[in-house]
This record gives sequence, C-alpha cells and structure tokens, in this order.
Amino acid sequence: MKTSITLFLLMFISASILGQQTIITKLNENGKLTGQLITELKGKTAEQIYKKSEEWIAYTFTNTESVTQAKLESKMLRLIGVSQSALGPLMGFNFDLFYQIQIDIKEGRIRFTVTELKQVSQSSPYTKIALELMYKKGKLKKNKRFIKLKNQIDETLSSIQQSLISHIIGKEKILKDDW
Repeated sequence: MKTSITLFLLMFISASILGQQTIITKLNENGKLTGQLITELKGKTAEQIYKKSEEWIAYTFTNTESVTQAKLESKMLRLIGVSQSALGPLMGFNFDLFYQIQIDIKEGRIRFTVTELKQVSQSSPYTKIALELMYKKGKLKKNKRFIKLKNQIDETLSSIQQSLISHIIGKEKILKDDW
C-alpha cells in the first residue's frame, strides 16, 4: 500500500513539473507570434546538450539536412518543421502547423524559441497563412475558434519541446536497443 501511494505521489509530482513546462505563444513587439521556454538541465554541459539535440533532430525529423537551417557548435541549432494535422478541425478541415525553432544552448540550460508560425493547408502545402490573423490590436480575438486554435498551437509546441528535453535528460529513448 505504501509503495502504491509513493508511486502515485511521484507520478503526480512528475506530472506537475512537466505541466509547468508549457510554451505560451504571444505577439512580440514586432507583431509576430512567438513562444519561448528556458529549461534548466543541471549537470549537463553545453556540448552534451548540443549533441543530444542533434540526435533528437535526426530521430524526430525525416530529412535532417533540409530541416536544419543553422548550426553553431555547442551554442545554437535552428530548424524548420511541420506538425501534420496539428490544427483543427477548422471549417471541417485539419491544417498543418509550420514553425521555425531556435535552440540556444549554455552550460546547464537550453532556450527553446519558436518563430515563423504558420497555418498550412494540407491540400496546398505551399500556401502558408500567418497565424497573427487571430489577433486584433495585439489581443487574441474572442472567438472560440481562435481560442481553440491558440491552445492547439501551444500544446503542439510544448509537446515538441518536452520531447527534446526528455531526450536530452535520457528520460525518452527514441531508438530502442532491444531490436
């Protein structure tokens, strides 16, 4: 009984800690929709974080070379990506979420910044719609559809960030050794 209570408390505390790791998108001073989250990674060197981040990109995205936009050894990685069917249904259709992520690395911490957020039509992947249209005079429009869309964006980006952090700290193994 004590073991199950202890296990439950550990799961609750872990969920609470991970729950705090949420990216909240907002308009920046230039009117662009962005999100940022800084995470402490105690005991990890900048080089370890960089190598694990590169490994995560390789396992997470299909074509690493086309996704990776910039690299500065042990300091920064910039990539672009698309989360399929992340947004919707809007008007009966699901849409993809296009994003640019910059991962800034220092000793024991990482900054995950998301920019260039766009809604992409699945039937026409070259048509990107600025998500800033959800805002009017710097504030999110009070339409249920826009509130739901913003929540979907924040959840998708938080999930991507948490996947990266889990891989860096060794909590999530992308490649299983038991094959």
